[in-house]
Amino acid sequence: MALADPQVLPTTPATDLDRVSTALGRFASDDTKYELSVDHSRGNRLRHVVKLVNRKIATDPMLPSQNREYTQSVHIVIDHPIQGFSATEITDLAEVFTDFVSDPALLAAVVQGQA
Repeated sequence: MALADPQVLPTTPATDLDRVSTALGRFASDDTKYELSVDHSRGNRLRHVVKLVNRKIATDPMLPSQNREYTQSVHIVIDHPIQGFSATEITDLAEVFTDFVSDPALLAAVVQGQA
């Protein structure tokens, strides 16, 4: 089963991410400002990775007359054993985590290097 195409980022205005790979979970905005990837790996454990990349062109501080591309990314990794937890338990933990880290004060503290 595949994810819906397009995926929609809740930016203002909303950004459509169209599928750019039919075999892999890769999506991108028309201007490639945003790219989303969804990967799964299976070994002794199952690992699911969702990654959002943001690109922009800005002035190079070392060469102010030139611009360069900068990227930033955010990942969420769901790692679990093949057995022992139900899909509901795995999803519930992921939801608890995303609710927890969605606090703007917590995110600001983490970005500022607090631990």
